[in-house]
Amino acid sequence: MIKKQFICGIAGLAAAVTMLSGCYFFPEEEKLLDPPTIAPDEVAYSTFTARNKTIESAVNLTGYVRSRVEKECYFTGYTGRIKNVYVRAGDMVQEGDLIAEMNVGELEYELRIQDYKVQAARLRYNSTGAEADRLQLEIEQSTLEMYQAQYDGAKIYAPMTGQVSYVFRINPGTEFDPYKVIARIVDPDDLYVAASCDDDKAFAKGDKVTVTVDGDSYEATVSYTPKEAKADGADDTKALYAEFDSASPTVAYLGSLADVKKVRSVSENAVVIPKNLIKTDGDRTYVQIYENGEKLDRDVAVGITNATEAEIVSGLSAGEAVIIR
Repeated sequence: MIKKQFICGIAGLAAAVTMLSGCYFFPEEEKLLDPPTIAPDEVAYSTFTARNKTIESAVNLTGYVRSRVEKECYFTGYTGRIKNVYVRAGDMVQEGDLIAEMNVGELEYELRIQDYKVQAARLRYNSTGAEADRLQLEIEQSTLEMYQAQYDGAKIYAPMTGQVSYVFRINPGTEFDPYKVIARIVDPDDLYVAASCDDDKAFAKGDKVTVTVDGDSYEATVSYTPKEAKADGADDTKALYAEFDSASPTVAYLGSLADVKKVRSVSENAVVIPKNLIKTDGDRTYVQIYENGEKLDRDVAVGITNATEAEIVSGLSAGEAVIIR
C-alpha cells in the first residue's frame, strides 16, 4: 500500500514538472508596431508654355489644275494598228498638224484604184447618158467616199493650236480602237483650278487665294463659286474656280492636286496655345495654369482660332505654363 502511494506521488510530481516546463515552448507575445507614415508625393503636371507667334484663320480646299480650253484627239470609225504617233507631252502644235495615224495596209491602194473606177464610170456616163451608166457612176462614187472616210479616219490632226498635255503610250503595230483618246491638246495660257466647296459663304467671287501645286505657290482669284453655280442652274452646285493671276504651273501639272487657301484673318506676335487647352463652363472661358507650385484657373479671352491653335488676347502672357493634364 505504501509502495502504491509512493508511485502515485512520483507520477504527480512528474506531471507538475512537465506542466511547468511546458511554458517555455511558447514565445513571448511581441508588442505590435505602429503602421509607417507615408508622405504623399507632390502632384506633377504636364504643361505647355504659352508663346508668341503668328496665327491665321484660313479656309482650305483641294482641287485640280485644269485648262479652260482643251480638246481630245482620237480616231473615228477605224479600228486598226498604230503606224506612228508624232507628238509627245509638252509639244506645241498648230491646228491641222498630224498627231497620229493608223497602218491602213492596202486601203491606200484600194482608194487609188476606186478613184480610177469613178473616173472611168464618169467618162462612160458622159459618153452614153444611159441611166444604167449613171447608176453605176453613183455606186462607184459611194464606194470611193467610203474608202476615203476610212482613210481619213486613220489619221488624227490637231483640232486646235496649243500644247500637248497628254499622249497615250502605245507602240507602233498595237491595235487601237476608234474614239479612244490618244492625245489631248490644251491652251497653256488659260489654266485654272477647279474645286468643290460645301460652304456657300466660305468664298466670294473676287476673293484672293493662294494655290499650291507640288510645293510651289501661286496667287489666284476666285472667279466662280457655288453661289453663281446655283444661280446658273449648273449640274455641279458646289463648283469653285480660281484663275491664276500671273504666273501659273506648266501644263505638265494638268490634273494635279492643287491646294486652295483663303486667309480670313492674321494676328502677328500673338500669345498662342493649343486649342484643346481652352476650357469652358457656361459663359466662362478659362485655362488652368501652374503658378508657384499650384494649379489655378485663369479666365481668358480668345481671338483667332484655327484647327489646332488659339490666340489668347487677354488673361495669359507668353511664358506662362498652361496645364495639359
